[in-house]
Amino acid sequence: MLKNGEFYLIKDMRGRGMSITQIADSLGRDRKTVRKWLEKNEPSKYQRSVTKTSILDPYKPYIKERMEEGCLNAVVLFDEIKAHGYPGQIRLLRSFMEPLRPVVTTKATIRFETAPGKQAQVDWGHFKVQWNGGYKRLYAFVMVLGYSRMLYVEFTENERLDTLIGCHIRAMHYFGGRPETCLYDNMKTVVAGYDEQGHVLWNERFSQFASHHGLTLRRCAPYRARTKGKVENGVGYVRKNFWPRVQTFTSLSDLNQQVRQWLDTVANVRIHGTTYERPVERWKHEQLKPLNPIPFEEVERHTRRVSNDSLVSYEGSRYSVPYTYIGHTVEVQDLQNGHIRIYQSNTIIAEHLKAVRSKQVVTHKKHFEGIQTQSRAEAPQPMPRLVSNPSPEVAERDLSVYEQFADEEVIVQ
Repeated sequence: MLKNGEFYLIKDMRGRGMSITQIADSLGRDRKTVRKWLEKNEPSKYQRSVTKTSILDPYKPYIKERMEEGCLNAVVLFDEIKAHGYPGQIRLLRSFMEPLRPVVTTKATIRFETAPGKQAQVDWGHFKVQWNGGYKRLYAFVMVLGYSRMLYVEFTENERLDTLIGCHIRAMHYFGGRPETCLYDNMKTVVAGYDEQGHVLWNERFSQFASHHGLTLRRCAPYRARTKGKVENGVGYVRKNFWPRVQTFTSLSDLNQQVRQWLDTVANVRIHGTTYERPVERWKHEQLKPLNPIPFEEVERHTRRVSNDSLVSYEGSRYSVPYTYIGHTVEVQDLQNGHIRIYQSNTIIAEHLKAVRSKQVVTHKKHFEGIQTQSRAEAPQPMPRLVSNPSPEVAERDLSVYEQFADEEVIVQ
C-alpha cells in the first residue's frame, strides 16, 4: 500500500512528463501499482483493521489464571469452561494455550509394550493439601495394567506395608483379577535390599503376599526408571487431569469417591494418547488371573514383649493383655478400623481402640482379674484405676506403682 506522500509524488512526476516505467523505476514500485494510483483522483483513506472476536474471548482471563496456577491440561480446562457456558470446540482452546505453555525438551525413547495380562506397574504419587489449618501430605497409590492402560488410584495417609497390600487387593478387585507380574521401583516396603551379587532381596511379608496370590515381583532396571514409564505417566496424569478438578473434599473417603468417579467417567473411558483406544475397551481383552479366594492378612504384625505390668508398647502408647502373658513375646496389629489387636501364637489375646495420642495407657479390667493381691511376691501388682470399685488396698500400694504412670493417661475400656 502506498503512503499518501507517494500518491502526490506520482501525480507530480507524471505532470512533469515522466513515463509510468520511469516513475516505477524511480520509486521502486511495480508499474501496475503506479498505473492504478494514477487512475485515482485522491489517496485512499486508511482504515484500521478490525480485530476479529472469538467465542473463547470471555474465557481467556480464566484460562490464563488456571495455567498460571499450574493447570496445563487442555481437557481439564475444556471441561471447566464448558461448565461455564463455552460453546466451542477444544481445538480452539488448544490453539490458544499452545504459545502459553512452558517449553519442554524430551529425549527419544523406544516404547516397550506388554501382552494382555502380563504386567502391571505400581507407584506412589505425593500430594500436599491444606488440612485443618495446616498442610498435610497425602499419597496416591497408582496401578496401571500394561496392555490396556486401565488405571486404579487410591489416596492414603501413609505408604506403610499394610496400606500397600490393601491397595493392591482393592486394585485387583477393581480390575477383576491379577496380572502375571508387578513392576516396582526401589520402594522400601517392597525391596528390602540386595545381596552380594546385586540380586534383589524382597520384603519378606510383601513377598509372602505376592506368593499367596500368584504374583511375580519385578524391579525396574537400575538407572532406567522409564521401564516403569506407564505408571509414572499415570501418576502424572492423575496430577494434571484429576487433581486440578478437586475443588474440595471433606475426608479421605470423599476424595477416594471423587477419584473413583473420575476413573469411571474420564480416565478409563478416554481415547488413550498412545494406544488410540479406550482403556476400558482394551481391558476386555486383558487375560487376568483370579485372586486366591483365601484372604491374605493385610495388616502387618509387629513383635513386642509383654512388660511386668502386663502392658505392650506400640507407637508411644501401651495396651494391656491378660496378666498371664507377662514376659511372653506377642504380635501387635494396627488395624484399619482404628483398633489394636494383639496375638500370641496366632491366637487373639486382646483388642483395644487405638490411643488417640501418645503416652496413653489403654486397658481392659478383665486382663487383671484373678491377680493374687495378698502376696506381691507371687503376682505382679495391678495398675491403679483398673477396677470400678477400688478396695482399700489401692491406698496402701507403694507410690512407685503410681509413679510409673505419672506421665501417662490411663484409659479403662
